[in-house]
Amino acid sequence: HFRAALSMRKKLLGASDPKVAFSLSWLGTTLAAQRNYAEAEAVYRELVSVRRSTPVDDIQLAAALAGLMSTLLEAQKFTEAEPFARECLMIREKKMPDHWLTFNSRTMLGESLLGQKRFNEAEPLLLAGYAGMKDREKTISTRSKVNLRNNIQRLIQLYEQTGRPAQAAEWTEHLVAFAKARAAKESVSPEP
Repeated sequence: HFRAALSMRKKLLGASDPKVAFSLSWLGTTLAAQRNYAEAEAVYRELVSVRRSTPVDDIQLAAALAGLMSTLLEAQKFTEAEPFARECLMIREKKMPDHWLTFNSRTMLGESLLGQKRFNEAEPLLLAGYAGMKDREKTISTRSKVNLRNNIQRLIQLYEQTGRPAQAAEWTEHLVAFAKARAAKESVSPEP
């Protein structure tokens, strides 16, 4: 359905119309959720291209870059993800410095560096990103809180790969506490 809507919108409205960008975003999200990373990457690259017609520091461009870098990270293309992660973080730091998404972007840049085994560069980004997200946890939707869990897992991976079992164990405790809190919250008030 998304492909048909996208094709129709491109023909009727032109490739740079905001509705085309919206369709690209939904298609990219759907493909990434289906783990069809190659196709999702192509769609997100097209979306980034469309969004580049907006101002350089537009938050919609940052969102498109976030979709692309997330897809690249899922596909373990860590080196390719890095420049998009840096650009996304730069925009979000300028336009929305106190938003949890900015801190999540920091962790994603950290993940790209972690995947490249650039541990000394990854660690401060992962720690700062987690702290910023944790401080803003109340503003994160239930569905998006998975990003906190993902960052804890990145920190565990970092400390395991760098031979620091005490720190890995500490973050494993954070992960267990996160899972327990999430399970308790879901049993009290399930989301519709």
